[in-house]
Amino acid sequence: MKLEEIEFWEYEYLKQIYYLLQVDKQKMLKGFNTKELIKSDWEDFLGKETSDFATGSERIFYWLFNQFGEPNSSPIGSDMFFETYNAFVHIDIKTVTINNIGDFSKNIFVGDNQNSYKGKFSVKGAKSREYSGNLPTFYTKNDKTKKICLTYFIVILYNKLNLKIESLIVTCMPNGELSDVYGDSVLSAGKNKGKIRFNYSKVKYFKLLKDKPLRTKVLILDPENEDIAKKLTFIKEVYGQQKI
Repeated sequence: MKLEEIEFWEYEYLKQIYYLLQVDKQKMLKGFNTKELIKSDWEDFLGKETSDFATGSERIFYWLFNQFGEPNSSPIGSDMFFETYNAFVHIDIKTVTINNIGDFSKNIFVGDNQNSYKGKFSVKGAKSREYSGNLPTFYTKNDKTKKICLTYFIVILYNKLNLKIESLIVTCMPNGELSDVYGDSVLSAGKNKGKIRFNYSKVKYFKLLKDKPLRTKVLILDPENEDIAKKLTFIKEVYGQQKI
């Protein structure tokens, strides 16, 4: 498969994911709020390290994506992992509170089991480190047929106090076959040794496609105050440029 074709399918599935969420936006938001109807029955049992928003929101996305493709039971992969007629598609759900807005505004944490990228990332006071995600760039089935691996992230920024959604984006991390196209700009060091972030703000466009479409789509942008808005400059820029 040519590199341009990989990007073509990355973009096609990004559009599918975005439009699915756009069409069912009110259904999604209503689903997020269903936990409040029975809050008195669960709030005393929620662990301190558990996000009340993240845990429940994953179920809502499973519901919305139930017809996206055939779910795959592989233990290595994202929150949602589907096989379609021509691809294996990973979609991971990430939630970030406004107190940690730096984990949302320009880059996001991604797990080794959530991407196929290969490159280097810089570490302060040390040499650049080699990195290779655990996902294959192409999956090979028992009958030797191959399908491209595509990776996406749905990222929600929210206020933990009132559970208001400040922003929701969908972004596509390049397939590892595109390492020579995007280089090391895709990666930066995570908080823990050996872990990485996806610099989605540094990989703004699908470079090989004719019209250079955006690799990130913004479904919700509703900052509640100016301080938050100032930290979402890149998101606002994408929101203004994207073609609905």
